[in-house]
Amino acid sequence: MTRHKAYYAKMKAHEDSLGEIESKWTFMTELHEKRVFVKELATMKEKLMQDLQNLEGNQIEEVQEDIKKLSDKITTIKKSITEKTHFLEKENKIHEKLRKEIEVQHKRYDAILKRLHCQVNKLRSNRRQWQWSIQQLENAAAELRKRIGTQE
Repeated sequence: MTRHKAYYAKMKAHEDSLGEIESKWTFMTELHEKRVFVKELATMKEKLMQDLQNLEGNQIEEVQEDIKKLSDKITTIKKSITEKTHFLEKENKIHEKLRKEIEVQHKRYDAILKRLHCQVNKLRSNRRQWQWSIQQLENAAAELRKRIGTQE
């Protein structure tokens, strides 16, 4: 029995030293990390299964709250979009009215300008006519003075 116990103790020491050496290998460390990760995933799966079977589970409530918050955000954004589109439509109407008024003012001022040009042209024509008439009268007066001067 003592030989068996000594043999088993020696084998146990050998397995432990071999285990330490194997644990230092990179693929063994990766294997150990992956086993831990798999255990974590299994516990998460169990929690999710319990939440799924429990209608008032934490995950479902969190997701429902997130959905509610997102839907609230969407409605507020939609409201702001509709308000801005109404504002833009009003602004477009105002701009269209202003454009029409500007066109009317341009036409009115063009007509006034044409009328003023016509008046200036008419005044120039009248002035030329008066100058010509004055010149004719001066010529006639000069001729009459000559005649009066020759008769004296």
